[in-house]
Amino acid sequence: MTPSQAFAGQNHWGIILQVTGLRLALLVLFAGLFDLQAAKPVVVGYLPHYRSGIIDKLPVEQFTDIIYFSISPKADGSLNTASVRPAMLKKLTQRAHAKNTRVHICVGGWNLSGGFAPMTANAWARGEFVRNLTVFVRTHKLQGADIDWEHPKGETEIANYQKLLIELKRAFVPHRLWLTAAVAGWGRHIKPSTIPFIDRFHVMAYDQGTPHAPFDGALKDLRNWETQKVPKAKLVLGLPFYGRNAQGTAATYAEILQRHRPKPSADLAGGFHFNGPATIRRKTAYALQQQLAGVMIWELGQDAPGNLSLLRLVNQTIAAQPKR
Repeated sequence: MTPSQAFAGQNHWGIILQVTGLRLALLVLFAGLFDLQAAKPVVVGYLPHYRSGIIDKLPVEQFTDIIYFSISPKADGSLNTASVRPAMLKKLTQRAHAKNTRVHICVGGWNLSGGFAPMTANAWARGEFVRNLTVFVRTHKLQGADIDWEHPKGETEIANYQKLLIELKRAFVPHRLWLTAAVAGWGRHIKPSTIPFIDRFHVMAYDQGTPHAPFDGALKDLRNWETQKVPKAKLVLGLPFYGRNAQGTAATYAEILQRHRPKPSADLAGGFHFNGPATIRRKTAYALQQQLAGVMIWELGQDAPGNLSLLRLVNQTIAAQPKR
């Protein structure tokens, strides 16, 4: 895969040709899905702005994609970029691009999604948002955007969400940009007709209760999206690098190791449920065996250092699997 191919959004030609003829568009779309299935598994990591201090030591070569979290939409279609320091984003992109690792911006997130409903309800504001986000991505030399609306409610908001995703991808196509979506494992807010416009679905297979991210829960979340006709080659399985106790309190994997020193086979220590090495290896191997697009990590500042790193284990598991 050349650098230009690695940086290009997957579905751009298929969407362009939708306006020139359905038969040709379908042929290109199916060809694109074949390319997806044959591609190297992705390792996607979310890097929150409050973890920017680790950029200098981040092993960028161990990812195919890094998603910088987060900006948010305003009701008028403008962007709230207060959390993004341009110098930090530039440092990240320079380090990542030197290793052919893509960088995307996340839009939204928990407690950052309030602007989506009013913005998408207004065609003018939606158009402004599409324009502003496209300019932001191109200005900062990013490879795409990850939309994380948590969560559309009711038929009207869901319908407006489809409009936003389709209009965004159409705007991204001429610039060969990626459009991905972070989706709840239980979600049902992306319609089948919208699926071709989304390059990848980042399935947030965690925060499911107590325990918050068991292996069986991951399978249930993946099946939910598969039954909605999302191709396996577009599904990315989310892996948590943190744990939660029954009260909902979170602790990073590094903190759990330091405080409780669990065995590699353990997923429970000090009252915290988490994914230890055995479960991370099992989930990653499952994603590969099922020919999913790959795995996604929330989040990069939560990992343990050195030989205890879960990210290192993810890459070792991928390297040990037969090539696609």
